[in-house]
Amino acid sequence: MLVGDKWRLLLEERRILSGKNEIPSRLMTIFQEEDKYMDADWALGIDQLNSVPAGQEVPPELQALAQGDDDDTDPSDRFGYRTTVGTVLTRLRLMGFTPEASRRSMAEIRRSELKDDGQEEDVLLVSPAQGVRGTPHQMSCEQVIDTGLAAHIKACTRHGFDDEHLDLVERACLDELEFYFEAGTDDPRFLLAALLYGQEPQNTLTMDLSDLLAADYCSSFEDLSAQAIHELSLMTASTGPIIVITEGKFDAEVIPRALRLVRPEIAGYFKFWDLETTKAAGGTDQVVKNLRSFAAAGVMNRVIGILDNDTAGRQAEKQLASTPLPDHYAVCKLPDLDYAHSYPALGPSGTSTDDVTGRACSVEFYFGRHCLLGPDGKLVPVRWKSHIDSMNDYQGELANKPYVQERIKETLLEAETGEKPLGSEWDPMRRLAETLISLAEPEPE
Repeated sequence: MLVGDKWRLLLEERRILSGKNEIPSRLMTIFQEEDKYMDADWALGIDQLNSVPAGQEVPPELQALAQGDDDDTDPSDRFGYRTTVGTVLTRLRLMGFTPEASRRSMAEIRRSELKDDGQEEDVLLVSPAQGVRGTPHQMSCEQVIDTGLAAHIKACTRHGFDDEHLDLVERACLDELEFYFEAGTDDPRFLLAALLYGQEPQNTLTMDLSDLLAADYCSSFEDLSAQAIHELSLMTASTGPIIVITEGKFDAEVIPRALRLVRPEIAGYFKFWDLETTKAAGGTDQVVKNLRSFAAAGVMNRVIGILDNDTAGRQAEKQLASTPLPDHYAVCKLPDLDYAHSYPALGPSGTSTDDVTGRACSVEFYFGRHCLLGPDGKLVPVRWKSHIDSMNDYQGELANKPYVQERIKETLLEAETGEKPLGSEWDPMRRLAETLISLAEPEPE
């Protein structure tokens, strides 16, 4: 049977949130087992169909289900959980998610970002089309958040998202919330609480799980809400993973591998946010935004952000210092390197030798000097790029970063297969491992 493997959260008839390929554990905590609804005949048939061993012929009485010819009931009424907005808001408050706090946090995050970028906090740039310079529009951060959240609900339909009838201001405000809907915070209850602000308490909120039941992600008799709470309790326990947020997907790919080589006994305690799988945005500014959003969402895991040892990294460190994070959050730059103090660089006046520490040292610098040697046997130079005014310094980047990345992958593979012992070239990663361990350890009482 071909199904979409999707879950859908509907506010009355509007699909306000959705996802696929997993039971949404955090959102399931807002429901109780008594909220479950199902078409008993359909759900029982699906359970029987899913229990048929692979390769075995489907019984005749289940053929219609297997072929998808079972359209007697509304798909959203087949299987899921449903209760009122008022009940959900009460439960969210008990879990620490309030509409007022969520919206206030979103406004404060926007205000901090505008301040960091040197922009006015009460101005929204409204553009008639993508790529066209926006016109300043007077709106407070709170108004932008409120308008954007209302615009999202307005554009949600039963079957998808349609923003054609939104005006330019509504679209601009909704664009400001793109991070929350695209990359998202670590906990969607933070966003849901904000979305439900001002909604009629008697309106219904429905978690449609019919596709996931049909795709055998669960059985109709399972207590999915209790399972969700159990999963989250395990995840947030003190023995749970320490979340590490990096600037880019290459960092998230190679640092964990290096950690397993230099400190295999503790590597499993660190969970690197997978930018590749989640398709989340990368970059220094995203590390700042994600740390602030995780904190606003009340993520209980220990969280560490790793910044490059460059000008943008120093700027991000300064930005984070202006908005204190919870005690169990931490941020660090990649460590200083001896060979970075005198390194070839390309600028407007040609090639020179510069100290690139704190100005251009991305993760590619930390797998030994030999990985930085180009095809000509010379060090791949740093190219000076944009000037960051707030730091009064230039940001640099390796001129041939893809080539260096391939050399790093080869070095990792040689070490992982035992072809090459771990020599002194791994010292930078050893130092980074010690930094992560130090930051993850709780402060002595």
